[in-house]
Amino acid sequence: MQHKHTILILVLLLTSLLLPALELDVKNEIPAYQNLTVKLTPGPSEGTVKEARFFFYQTGKREPLYSEFNEERGIWVANIPYTYLTEEELVYFAVMQNTDGTVFRTPQIGEQKARLVHDTTPPKLKLVSPKSADLVLGKEQVVIFEVIDESALTNFSITLDGQEATRSGVFNQYLSFIVTPEGKEESIAVISMTDRYGNTSTEEIRFTVKAEKAPMFMASGDYRTNVELEYILGLGKSANTSDITTVLNDQDHQLNLTFELGGDAYLKAGPVGLEVLGTLKDTVSVFDITEAYPNTLQADLQNILNLYNPIDFANEFDYTGEEPRKFDNDNQFLVKVSFFGPALTYQFGDQKTTFQKETIKDLGFRGTSIGLDLGFLELKVGKGLTDLGLYQVAWPQNFFGFQFAIKVKKAWYLQTNVSFISALQGRYTDLKQSGATSDIGTLYDLSGILPDQNMVFGLSTGHANKYFSVDASFSLSLYNENAGTIVDVNQLATDLENQGGPDLGTYVGYLDKIHAVFPILDYFLPSNGLVSGIVDKDLWGISYGVEAKVPKLGIQAWIRKTDATYKSLGSSLATDEFTFGSTVEQRYGDFSFRGGYSFKMDNIADILFNDIIALVKPDLAPTSTPTAADISNIVHTVQAGVDTPQHKLLGTLGFDYTFAYETTNAEALAKDAADAATETAIKTSTDNDTTLSHTGELRWRSARYKIGSVTTNFGAKTKDSYVTKHTVDGTADGTTFWELGYALSGSVNFSRYTLSLGFDQTWSTEPSSLTSFGYDAKFGIKETFFDTINFTASFDQAFRASLEAYKVTGSFALEKRLGLITVSTNLDVSFYDSLLDDSDDAITSTLTVKGVFSK
Repeated sequence: MQHKHTILILVLLLTSLLLPALELDVKNEIPAYQNLTVKLTPGPSEGTVKEARFFFYQTGKREPLYSEFNEERGIWVANIPYTYLTEEELVYFAVMQNTDGTVFRTPQIGEQKARLVHDTTPPKLKLVSPKSADLVLGKEQVVIFEVIDESALTNFSITLDGQEATRSGVFNQYLSFIVTPEGKEESIAVISMTDRYGNTSTEEIRFTVKAEKAPMFMASGDYRTNVELEYILGLGKSANTSDITTVLNDQDHQLNLTFELGGDAYLKAGPVGLEVLGTLKDTVSVFDITEAYPNTLQADLQNILNLYNPIDFANEFDYTGEEPRKFDNDNQFLVKVSFFGPALTYQFGDQKTTFQKETIKDLGFRGTSIGLDLGFLELKVGKGLTDLGLYQVAWPQNFFGFQFAIKVKKAWYLQTNVSFISALQGRYTDLKQSGATSDIGTLYDLSGILPDQNMVFGLSTGHANKYFSVDASFSLSLYNENAGTIVDVNQLATDLENQGGPDLGTYVGYLDKIHAVFPILDYFLPSNGLVSGIVDKDLWGISYGVEAKVPKLGIQAWIRKTDATYKSLGSSLATDEFTFGSTVEQRYGDFSFRGGYSFKMDNIADILFNDIIALVKPDLAPTSTPTAADISNIVHTVQAGVDTPQHKLLGTLGFDYTFAYETTNAEALAKDAADAATETAIKTSTDNDTTLSHTGELRWRSARYKIGSVTTNFGAKTKDSYVTKHTVDGTADGTTFWELGYALSGSVNFSRYTLSLGFDQTWSTEPSSLTSFGYDAKFGIKETFFDTINFTASFDQAFRASLEAYKVTGSFALEKRLGLITVSTNLDVSFYDSLLDDSDDAITSTLTVKGVFSK
């Protein structure tokens, strides 16, 4: 019996030694994607806690990491961020010291383990703001999503309508980006996310874009004030010289006043809205103020009186008793009345309009416009002056245009537009008289400047859905560069018929009827220049093409043909080219890939006769044989590129490769030559060259390195080409050479000081090519008595066999802000020395002192 008691006592003693002295509430399975909170509960025998630590191990570290226990409302708690829970299991122990200095450990021997549970669920999004998937048209707004995921995001990308959203970010469990919807009824956001466990997901969110719902009554207003006085002293500007005395005596003084004073107001009551804007803005030499004013304001007033009544055409074209505009200004005024939002609008003043990118795009004019937008139907009508005219410099330029469009929701549209933009000479009935001259041309003293006129017609249609969009367009222009001699339209028809043209008598009758209702001949005056343009076949021009987009895949494809005589004074469009191709741009993770192919051909023949009439009536197609003047340059281009994500240490890399094959159609033309001499002239033309080039461009931009208060960043790039001249002037050549170049840059910021340095070099292995070196430096100081102080310097050299020229430039700038007033000074000095021709040597200097008041 005693033996049994002894055994029992030994077992109890051993068990008490093996039991943990402290209690930790660590479960056997712990979510590795959540912060871990550990509670320490000492037993009665351990006494009162003085300090305690929770130790845990991580791979690659010999010593354990630890977190201190802190007392929170009588409970000792240690917090371990989830970023430390990266292993498959948590190996841990705890140590406590009580107020008596006794140390306790749990477990007393070895460590305890808990399984770390990893996240396997892809992240999801929940829209937080706005409450519904609706965006306001034309307004900058923040879109916020809650990221529903057990772990944090490590990577994300956002594209808005196929374009990368650069203003975006993640904070805690919320993802946000900034968007300003423009001109679309729907905006598509594609968001790709990756969490710290590699779980990925992509969500597409479709936002409906609506006009902002304004309250029943609203009133607002604002004003702007800005005055700037600038003095400029130029030295050595009138002629090249390196003689200091001559430079100092060659002085040019300017004292310019720039001012802006304006405001705007908006008032809405029910369905009616009124917007008024007015700004007086100009830059004028102080020495010209008495000549510029009140002339420039009087000219603005004359414009208003001539144009305020859109149906008073007689007043619009009559400049009798007016003063010519002798100085330009940037004054603006606008009155806009709207009914039921954009359903019906009326505008008078300075405004812009767009019909079709090939005809009228962002055309600014002073005048009147009316817009009707019923969703399924749109109508725009505008008339006024696109150029206000300038004494002895430019004709006033008149504009009239309209656009009509129908839509079937978002799926399909069809629109057409017609516009006239012409030098404002006066009314047709006055100018068609024999020997009549333009009173406006006389008023503005424009006898040496030819008045031109332009008419453009456009037609386009398209379809769009959530997968792709396709748009097709056609445009026709009539451009007459010399509309100075006005003739009766009946005489014009007779002259054309005498030149072998068709009988236009019936159409002239229709034109007279139209002119009796709307003065179309005042906007596009019949002139002898029209006859010359028709005879020379350079009056008309045509452009047509198709464009397709697949936003999700980043694909864009196009084909367009525009002849050399196409011209629109209301749009900027590349002419005299036939081009087609496709590009693709995609993001995979944080990598951006792009590629594409394009074909481009110039010297495009008249599309009307060679394409359209030849198709409809082949017997009317041109039959002339080709000559060397018909040679077209043809360029095939293949491009591919990639940009890497920003690395916190290595920065980012970008690479682009381009292959270009430049040739001509000379061989094809030579086959159709009328004789051997013409064939030889085509083949041996100086335009008949074939060149192949391979170009690679590598760019590197470092991360931003920070050590204490010092931050640095660096950059480097190189662009190199290998060129092969396959044929020169139609003769086999085979010459090859390299075109090489690179650039280095770096900057250092320390407290208030900034230093930037740069170097670049370009050279070629082609004989007699130029080699250039460039050195740049900039040093800046901020937050002294002056807000900014900047010094810049550059040194450029040009070599062939030896140094041929060099240029040294430098500048010094100061700026000081005193509340609403800013004062600045800038001094630029330049010295150019040519070792080949001393007459090119030059020293120039410019001192600019400026004071600005702005509110």
